[in-house]
Amino acid sequence: MKSLWDIDQLFKNPIYISALCIFLACLVATVIILILLSIYKKILQVAAKTIDLIDDLKKSPLKYRLNRISIIFDETGSFEKELMIWRTKYEILFEKELQKIFVDFVGLLEDKKNTLPNLKNVKKFEAIYSRVTNINKNVHDIFIDIMNYLEIEFIQRDSITFQKELFRILKDEVIMTTFKEVAIDEEKLKNTIEQIDELFEDFYLKLDEGKYKESWDYLLKIDQALVFLIELLDSIPYVISTITTVIPELMISLKNKHITFGPVERKLPRNALKYAELENQVDKLRVKINNELKKLQFKKANRTLKEVFNQIAVFKSAVENEDNLKSFFEVRTPEIRNKFDRIEQSSRYIERDFAKVEGISKQISKERNEFENAKSSFRKTKTKADLLFSQIDLGTNSGNEINLSEIKSQMLELMDQSLKDMTALEKSAKTVESKSTNIDSLENQIIFVQSILNQLDVKINQYKSIKELEKFILPIQEIHAKLQKISTDKLKKISTLEDRSLVSNEVELYNQETLFIARDLNDTIFLDYISQEIIIYLERYVGKIEGIEKIIFDCEGLFKTRQLDQLIGYSLKTLLRIKENYRR
Repeated sequence: MKSLWDIDQLFKNPIYISALCIFLACLVATVIILILLSIYKKILQVAAKTIDLIDDLKKSPLKYRLNRISIIFDETGSFEKELMIWRTKYEILFEKELQKIFVDFVGLLEDKKNTLPNLKNVKKFEAIYSRVTNINKNVHDIFIDIMNYLEIEFIQRDSITFQKELFRILKDEVIMTTFKEVAIDEEKLKNTIEQIDELFEDFYLKLDEGKYKESWDYLLKIDQALVFLIELLDSIPYVISTITTVIPELMISLKNKHITFGPVERKLPRNALKYAELENQVDKLRVKINNELKKLQFKKANRTLKEVFNQIAVFKSAVENEDNLKSFFEVRTPEIRNKFDRIEQSSRYIERDFAKVEGISKQISKERNEFENAKSSFRKTKTKADLLFSQIDLGTNSGNEINLSEIKSQMLELMDQSLKDMTALEKSAKTVESKSTNIDSLENQIIFVQSILNQLDVKINQYKSIKELEKFILPIQEIHAKLQKISTDKLKKISTLEDRSLVSNEVELYNQETLFIARDLNDTIFLDYISQEIIIYLERYVGKIEGIEKIIFDCEGLFKTRQLDQLIGYSLKTLLRIKENYRR
């Protein structure tokens, strides 16, 4: 059987040849038609994109932005050069080039030959579209330039939108506050709200006129006004609850503790008198706070409220410290009196040495005159101190109440003055020692060391709260005893230069030990002082540095346990952070 598709028969059969020719002709015609349709579709697509782009250009917001710039120029005179350039470009692009393109494009569409599907017509429409695209790019560039100049306006508009919404919320809060039982000057509050509304109106007026600096100033004023409202609304409940609840409860607690159920019956009349004065002051301050709140002066109200708490703290401290002061004076008065006696004794030794060195002379030297002034000053100080000691003894023996707080203040002043007198006496002691060439110079040196020891004793008593100073008491007492032994025994037995040299070396050794003790004692006092200052300094940055509350708490714990070196080391990293971040 012969195959249906015999190649040799295919080209010999006329029917097959005719069928093949018809197929090939149809195929070619189909391809040509598809190409022509594709070209025609391309022409239509380009024409459609051109029409869309021209329509977008006609709807462009550039015209409105130019009008905005024109208004700003008319009001402020700004953007004169820029407006001229932008307007010229706009007229060229829209009134000349775009119109010309539009005419050319309509001409292409009206001539049917231009819509025939051929590549030449495609290029004609693409050329029109390219020209429209170029205009669109130039329009976009001009629009971006104008928006860059108007950027501050949009920033301010965004900001004022938020502030206006916040103001609406705050006004609702203010209205709710007026319905509560709060004594507030509603007329003044209403005027404040109206003034803020006027600020908003002025802001929009300046912004519309293009006066951005003035509108920015109004924006800042609005911000400050809203902050005032927020602080006012926050302060009112706190201040009112404090003066109506917290302070009365605190006053009742103080009255029960120190007046009604006071531990010492003989102190009750005096405490009651102090409490009555405090109660009168607190009542006056509460009335003042109410008046300040009524006038919307919440900052003054907060300051007055702090004054109330300070008055209460002063009363509490005065009453609670009475017993501690009494105990202190009962124990320490003999010791303090002894210190004054030792200084007086030292001044007599210095006076004796001056008499030996200078002898009986009608002309008093400058150094001797300075010593007499220092001695006179100390005697006045000691006379005042003896008077205070007499008051303390009288109160202790008779059981009568005395003002220990006032006595404490006077005693501190006298001790401070005695330190100054001791400094002057030390200077005189050095002077007379430099003039002395005999054994008495050793006595002066001993007196000098003793005066330093007395000064250290005074400092220990003055800084009684520093427990670390107690370790210096025993060494100071030992050196006192050794120096006293030298004064009473060894000086009398000196008969040769060798004996004098040995005693002099021994006194110098005690002098060096005293200086070391003085240095360590001063370092200890300074360490306590700087530790307290670090804690106070860190408290200034509460709320500014994350985790600082814990650091302050830890530092206070270390301070209470007297681990002062660890406190400084622990806080050093935080102090460096503060110096780095807040050095300005």
